[in-house]
Amino acid sequence: MPDFCYRVLDHDGEIQTGTVVAKDVAAASAELYRMGFTPLDISAEKPTFLMRLNEPIAFFSEPSQRDIQAFLRDLGRLLNAGLSMDESLKLLHGMQNKELFARAVELMREKVRQGESLASAMSGYKKYFNVQVVASVQAGEFSGTLANALESVAASMDVALSFKEQVRGALIYPAILMVMVCGTFTLVMTFVLPKFAPLFAGHEDKLPWVTRFVLSLSRLVNEHGYVLGGLLAFVALWLVAVLRDENAKAKLLKGLCNVPGIKSWLLTPDIIRFIRTLGVCTGSGVALDKALSMAADAVRMPHLTQELALVRGAVRRGSLLSQAFAKIEWIPPLVLQFVRVGEQSGRLGQMLEESANIAAQDYESKLEKALEVLSPLLTLLMGGIVSMLVGSVLLGIMSINDFAT
Repeated sequence: MPDFCYRVLDHDGEIQTGTVVAKDVAAASAELYRMGFTPLDISAEKPTFLMRLNEPIAFFSEPSQRDIQAFLRDLGRLLNAGLSMDESLKLLHGMQNKELFARAVELMREKVRQGESLASAMSGYKKYFNVQVVASVQAGEFSGTLANALESVAASMDVALSFKEQVRGALIYPAILMVMVCGTFTLVMTFVLPKFAPLFAGHEDKLPWVTRFVLSLSRLVNEHGYVLGGLLAFVALWLVAVLRDENAKAKLLKGLCNVPGIKSWLLTPDIIRFIRTLGVCTGSGVALDKALSMAADAVRMPHLTQELALVRGAVRRGSLLSQAFAKIEWIPPLVLQFVRVGEQSGRLGQMLEESANIAAQDYESKLEKALEVLSPLLTLLMGGIVSMLVGSVLLGIMSINDFAT
């Protein structure tokens, strides 16, 4: 069912905005009245101008992944401590300092109080709770171990977020080096070398090739800097436009995935998310056809989604999952073998999760090694550029002195 944007009056007479899942405008209006709101505006398209005026500034009010992980962890702990779902959500709502997420928690609480399951309430906020979280919560509700399921998925998120934070921290030094390289190059090209250009005037044919090259590059930057800057701005705007156009973005990503050196780095995270989500869903008792549909929602590469639709169609026709996976070239052999073992042993969900964990550990190990190599390479690059620029000037001065003598 589609999402409808709304602007309503709440119980205290204050204007609130958000989204609600419903089959049509009438159903969305009925749902908002049922939640105790008075609808002012409902839109099936993007939020209207008035809706945007009443929205908090997203930069300050959108939760981080850490906020969501803490919410799931604390909810599990409160439920384990004996509090009811309503009491737990009410307490956590008061603890939120991000307005948009606080509203989402309040609306989830309203839905739960009206008889919906927590998983169903969370599914209406896909930007906060991904498919894996919803599937884990659904599994916990089915098995009567919701509190443990919440703590488990929070622990899994903590591991993933810790790794992301570690990678982000490791990229700080290379990023600083890149800025220094670009800054040094720009400074030398636009300020230092033009000071030496009059010194070499009339002796260009006697200069070493590297000095002539650097002087020509400096002249190009200074005389056509605006053109080069315009070209860079055009490329940046083109990339923004491509990333906003789903069809163009899909073509770009598919093209990048065909490049051997980039393919594995782009595809592996999607493969891991898909396999892990599929394992969680099947392990929670969700039918394989529905589990494939839910797991496909976790994939970000459009062309992979198209291939997964073929897998789902093959499973519907009676094929084993391993047989359908064998026709997909990007499914790792390890995963395929684990799927076969899971089908034979009746532990498909467990085997899928285990293979996803192994693939994630291997990917993290490769990424860590790549980051360890990146910093020295950037240091050498910066040293090489500075050495070339300074050395070209010194060689030019020495050449002029030799010519003068």
